Amino acid sequence: MMKPEVLSMHKSSDTSLILELRLSADLVWFRGHFPTYPLLPGVTQVNWVMEYAGEILRLDKAFSGMEVVKFQRPLLPDETVSLHIDWLKEKHRLVFRYALGETIASSGKITLCP
Repeated sequence: MMKPEVLSMHKSSDTSLILELRLSADLVWFRGHFPTYPLLPGVTQVNWVMEYAGEILRLDKAFSGMEVVKFQRPLLPDETVSLHIDWLKEKHRLVFRYALGETIASSGKITLCP
């Protein structure tokens, strides 16, 4: 399995999205990313932001770079997390954060090509 189960989706506008995701232990990304302590790799988190922004917000723009990316808490197998994505069109940026309740696990800004 490549992507998490989407438990709920709330699209408050054409530029803002919140997904509730279940990170099944069966996700391929947990295998080998530390054999004794599996966690969701940061590159996978960024990739999912790009994929969901493309699919749901209909953004068809290429990745250009990242800014202020922070991984503050590991995302572990069988956790449920919320993914918040905001598209700042005028700045060509996706602002994202993964959270477990009030705890921010990771956050950042992805710059897309104009």
